[in-house]
Amino acid sequence: MSRRIPLWATLIPLVLGVILWGWMWRDYAARFRDELQAAAPAGTDVSVGGFPYRLEARIPDVKAALDAGVLQGSLQVRELAVNRVPWQADRQVLNLDQSAAELRLAPIPGANVRVEAEEAQASLHLDGGNIARLSIVWENPRISTGLLPVPLSAGHFEAHLRETPATEVATDVGTGAPPPTQAQVVLSGNAVRFGEGAPLTLALDSELTGLAPLKSYARWAAGGATEIRSATLTDETGEVARLTATLRPDGNGALMLKGQVETVCPASVRAVIAGEPQPTEKRSRTVQTIELSGRLPGGVVASPADPTKPPPPVRGQEPACPKLR
Repeated sequence: MSRRIPLWATLIPLVLGVILWGWMWRDYAARFRDELQAAAPAGTDVSVGGFPYRLEARIPDVKAALDAGVLQGSLQVRELAVNRVPWQADRQVLNLDQSAAELRLAPIPGANVRVEAEEAQASLHLDGGNIARLSIVWENPRISTGLLPVPLSAGHFEAHLRETPATEVATDVGTGAPPPTQAQVVLSGNAVRFGEGAPLTLALDSELTGLAPLKSYARWAAGGATEIRSATLTDETGEVARLTATLRPDGNGALMLKGQVETVCPASVRAVIAGEPQPTEKRSRTVQTIELSGRLPGGVVASPADPTKPPPPVRGQEPACPKLR
């Protein structure tokens, strides 16, 4: 005659499993806390929870600074939450409440950016010391940079960075081939306003090229560049302007820009670049190309309109060009 196994006995493996996982989770949590305390300013209070599914650290009143020589920055957050799957130490998800972040490239005055937002979320995936993917999403951010004459605001804004370190290239190869891509930067946002401009949708795809992986500013500046493959501004009617450009450090504290804008609002674009009041303008039926050149910050000029050519035909039934600034 068989005997039935008591119900409580069937729970023994489960209880033992929970105890074992609890012991392992505490070890993961202790190492996680040590990593964060080592990276945070001395005396920072770090509490870790999230059992049993994740590790979650909450850090109040974060004030951190970055000083890596030419690259400097700061971060202030009312409360920072860091989440991690216990066995994936190379992947983090961060939630930032009331944050203000600033980043500066010291050799180029004006090459700085400051972002303030009530809510933000970031995810970081590292691969062998390189950034496999860094993604940051801000809600209703306020953005300022010395490379633009006016601040930005947006309803939703995203930034994505991915390092793609390529083999170091000799500087005397003499082939004329462009240096390889060392990193990719993608920006996007909706309800983006430049100063007092109309809300637009922004999409920017760019690459940092260089003769060697991006381990120092000097190595990047020696032959490297920022290639803006495409930067578009659109509204509810369609695409307003599309920029392609190359920016290179000139060695004297500026970035040299050369590129072009394809737009259906040529007079508006020229006025904004020149810092002049934007005229009332209807969208043209054909896309116009404007050449750009000069220095950033503050010295970019646009090719003038050809006075010998008649103005492009306009779309009479379409709305006027949006206010760009």
